[in-house]
Amino acid sequence: MCNLDLEHLISDTNRSIATLAITTLLKTGNESSIDRLMKQIQSFMSEIPDEFKIVVVRAIQGLCLKFPNKHDVMMNLLSTMLRDEGGYQYKEAIVNTIIAVIEANPSSQDTGLISPV
Repeated sequence: MCNLDLEHLISDTNRSIATLAITTLLKTGNESSIDRLMKQIQSFMSEIPDEFKIVVVRAIQGLCLKFPNKHDVMMNLLSTMLRDEGGYQYKEAIVNTIIAVIEANPSSQDTGLISPV
């Protein structure tokens, strides 16, 4: 029930609160909510500054390591984020996350290295 309340905060006009809600959901989420969260994050990322994007990317990394069977959905989002607008530190955080996931879960290598365009 608490996670549903947090999902409503993703659309909060205060982007700090929305970022906190998304990262909390990523850290406390379960495997069944990953697909829905990734869809919400994709639209959310264009609305926040790079500093917040980096926090979200790190939370996605933790989720990838926690639920290795769902790496394909998260790696696809990361590859999309890599092609979107953003500064060096943001892009570096994405690349480091992709590398960390591949090292921890070798079955994610194909998804991480050959992502759909």
